Amino acid sequence: MTLLRRIASSLVLVLLIAGSLPGQAGPPIFPLSEVRPGLKGVGRTIFEGDKIDEFQVEILGVLKNALAPHRDLILGRLTGGPLAVTGVISGMSGSPVYVDGKLLGAVSRAFPLSKGAIAGITPIEDMLAVKPTSPTAEARSTPNEDIHIVNVSGGMPDSGRVILNADAGRNIPIGADPAPSGAGSTALDNLLLPLRFGGFSNEAVNLFAPQLRRLGLDPIQGGVIAGGAEDTPPSPTDLQPGSMISLLLVKGDFNLTIDCTVTMRDGNNLYACGHQVLAEGPAQFPFAPAHVVVTVPSIASSFKVDSPGAVMGTIRQDRFDAIYGLVGEKTPPMIPVHLHLESPNLNRKADYNFEMVDEPFLSPILLNLVTTSALSATERAMGTSTLNLKARISLVGGKSVNLEDVLSGESGTINLVGARVAAPLSMLMSSGFADLQVQDIDLRLESLDEKRGATLESVWTTKSEVRPGDHLEVSALIRLPGGATLTEKIPVNVPEGITDKMLQLVVGGGSSINALEFRLTALNGTARDSRQLVTALNRMRRNNRVYALLLTPQRSFMMQGDEYPSPPPSLLQTFVADPASSNVTFSGTSVVGDFETNPTLYAINGQKMLILKVAGSGM
Repeated sequence: MTLLRRIASSLVLVLLIAGSLPGQAGPPIFPLSEVRPGLKGVGRTIFEGDKIDEFQVEILGVLKNALAPHRDLILGRLTGGPLAVTGVISGMSGSPVYVDGKLLGAVSRAFPLSKGAIAGITPIEDMLAVKPTSPTAEARSTPNEDIHIVNVSGGMPDSGRVILNADAGRNIPIGADPAPSGAGSTALDNLLLPLRFGGFSNEAVNLFAPQLRRLGLDPIQGGVIAGGAEDTPPSPTDLQPGSMISLLLVKGDFNLTIDCTVTMRDGNNLYACGHQVLAEGPAQFPFAPAHVVVTVPSIASSFKVDSPGAVMGTIRQDRFDAIYGLVGEKTPPMIPVHLHLESPNLNRKADYNFEMVDEPFLSPILLNLVTTSALSATERAMGTSTLNLKARISLVGGKSVNLEDVLSGESGTINLVGARVAAPLSMLMSSGFADLQVQDIDLRLESLDEKRGATLESVWTTKSEVRPGDHLEVSALIRLPGGATLTEKIPVNVPEGITDKMLQLVVGGGSSINALEFRLTALNGTARDSRQLVTALNRMRRNNRVYALLLTPQRSFMMQGDEYPSPPPSLLQTFVADPASSNVTFSGTSVVGDFETNPTLYAINGQKMLILKVAGSGM
C-alpha cells in the first residue's frame, strides 16, 4: 500500500505540474464550502535547491471572519520534510495546498513562536479575486498632503518655498520604532516575508529593521550567491506552484529582494504569497525565480536563504489576499541611482551604482536605506563629523530638483543624510502630477571628521528706521567652531505698499526660519502644478544659509498656496461672509519679505529678531 500511495502521489504531482505550464488552464478549485475537519491534503514548496517538495496537510477547521468580515481562514497542521524541526517557515507564504487534486489555497499565516507547524491557509477563491477585470492602472499616489507651498506677495515670480508639516516624512524611517504589535502574541499573523539584503551594512539593517518588521518583512542579511540562479537563463516552466520567487526592490551594487512562494499559474497569470506584501494595490515590482540555498531552523522564525534569478515578469497587484503578476511582461522601469562618496581625511573615494523600484511609497525609503548603509560602512557613527551634500533628482523632460546642504553634529550625522534627500523625492513621487517622472538620481557626499556647526550670535542693520521701498543691508554675526566669527550680509527690500508703523525682521538658520514659517502660515496650499512644485522644492531652506523674514502685524489670507498679506478690510469681510470660501485660511501675521544669503561652509543654528520703525507709511 505504501508503494501504491507513493506512485499515486507522484502521478498527482506530475498532473499538477502539467496543468500549470504556460497555455494551460489552472487546476480545479476545492471550494471553501466543502472544507471539513479531518480532510487530508498535500502542499508544495521548495526546502532546498530548485526541487519542489511535498508536505502533508491535515485540515483542522475553518476560522470564520478570522481576518476581516467575510474573510475566513482555513487552519491546518503541516508535516513532512524539515517542518517538524523548523515549524512554518518564513518564505512559505503562498505554498499551495491541494485536497483530492484540487487547489484549496495557500499557506499564509502562523502562530508567533509556535512549537508546532500550525498554519493558516488563505482560500484560493479569495486569492483569485485579486486579478483585475480591466487593465491595471499605474501604481501612482494621490497628492501628498504632508507639505504646503507658501508664496510671498510682491516677491519674484515662482518665489514659493515648500514648508514641511510637523509630521512630514513619517514614512521615511530613520530610527528605531516600537516592536510590531503582534510580537509575542497568540494571534495568527501573516508569515513574515524574507527581505534579503546584499551589500548593506549591519548597522543600517539594524537601524531600519523595526520599521521593516512593522511592514511584515523579515530582514535577512546576505549577498547575492556567486554563480547562482541569476546566471542561469530562465525558462517559462521555471515558475510552477510551489516555486520560490523574489520581488526585486534594489539591484546593482546593493541588492534587496522580498521572497515568497507561487500558489497558482494560469497561463501567464501568476498568484503568490497568500497575503499582501505591502498592500500597495496597483504595483510595479519586477520578479524572478529564486534558488533556495538552504532552510535555516530558528527558534524565533525559521527562514530560507535563496538567490534570485533573471527577471521573468511584473507583479501588478498587491492586495489583502495575494499578489498577482504577469509572467513574461516587460520589466517595469526602475530608477537609476549613482552615489559618490569622498572622505578626504581618509583619502578614500567610492562610487555606487544601483537601480530601485519606481514606487511612490517605497522609493524614498529605499534611497534613505541605501544612503545610510553606504555611509555607515565607511564613516564614523560616533564623534564629530560633517557631511557636505549635493544631489540632483533629474526628471523626464529636463527639469530637476537640486539640493545642497551641510550637516554637522556630534553623533548620528550619517543618519540624517538619507532622509534629507528622500523627503523631496517623496514629495515629487506622491504629488499626483502625471508629468512628474523621476529619470535618475545623482548623490554626492563629502565626509569630514570635524565640526562645522555654527551659531547665529547677533544681527544688526544699516538703519533702524526705514521707508516703503527702502533697501537695507542686514549683517549676521556667526560664531564658528573654535571661537572664530563670520559675518554674512543679507540684502532686504521694504515693499512699497507698507502702511504699518513697525515691522519685524526675523533672521536665522534654515531649520529655525522653516519652523517659524510653519507656525505662521496656513496649511492648505498644495502645489497647483508640477512646475510650481519643482520650483518650490529647489527653494527649500537649507542649513548652510542665513534667512530673513520681514513680518507685518496685519492679517493675511492664503488661497491655493499663495499668501496675500494685509488685504483691504472689505476683501477680508467678503471672504468671512462667503460660505463658498472654505479654501481660504487666515493668519494674524503677514510675511511680506523672504530673503537669504549665499551658501556657506557651515550648518547654521539660531534665530534673532529686529524691530524696524517705518517712517512715511501714511498712517
